[in-house]
Amino acid sequence: MPEISVDLRCKTTCAFVAGRSHLKTQTPCQDYVAARESNEVTCISLAKGAGSRARSEIGAQVAVTATLGFVCKNFESLWQNMDKHNAKAAQRLVNRCLDAFRRKSAKLGGDINDLACTLSFVAYSRGRYLAGHLGDGVIASVDADGQLQALSHPENGELAHTALFLTDHKAASQLRLYRGQIEATTGFAIMSEGTAESLYDKSSGVPAPAIQQLLELNATLPRKKMKDVLGDNLQQSIASQTENDCSIGLLSILKHSTNLGQTSEVAVAEEK
Repeated sequence: MPEISVDLRCKTTCAFVAGRSHLKTQTPCQDYVAARESNEVTCISLAKGAGSRARSEIGAQVAVTATLGFVCKNFESLWQNMDKHNAKAAQRLVNRCLDAFRRKSAKLGGDINDLACTLSFVAYSRGRYLAGHLGDGVIASVDADGQLQALSHPENGELAHTALFLTDHKAASQLRLYRGQIEATTGFAIMSEGTAESLYDKSSGVPAPAIQQLLELNATLPRKKMKDVLGDNLQQSIASQTENDCSIGLLSILKHSTNLGQTSEVAVAEEK
């Protein structure tokens, strides 16, 4: 699939906060989300640490950092891998995260399983997007008709209420990958389980309208203002409703000529 020549730019905003449970016990937030832009690639990535693992908050940071670096450096080859089969691309990414876990575990003197976490990401480069998702949480996007949709739904392990983690032996086969062309402005949101409790309807499988509102704000507000708005919303309206930690990452893809306060048509063509 050839890349499309389009004059688009990216804007990202991320936020994560501890849920009521960790606030009560004064333990670290086990969610982590961040963004990176390099090599003409913009990527957001999120991970939720396993609640039962000793150092999963560190694992979430390690996984997100490894994913951002790997995807920004290898977007083209990952895209080409997916021309034939998603398995090779998935295995490469999981291996990169596991290598980072092993190095961190060696420094900490613990076990790699102590760093267990989920993973999601969305990356954009020159008219194309890649996305990946392992475990619970949600990836939302705006479709070609301007409607909010779930690009990737939550998925648990073999047992009910058990999450899938990067340290699981079947992680590569469980990592769902997506790609598609982008010809006009659009937006993506990645969210953890705690955030999804408020911003995703499990029964219908549809993200809440608030996601689209946040994406519209992200497209128009100055970066510092949007960071404050997202953090305040996450803390006051979302984290207050759940025991779980909460995190969210927004990626808006805009025309260079987009004026503040205006919205544009959206178009995303999906492959899986």
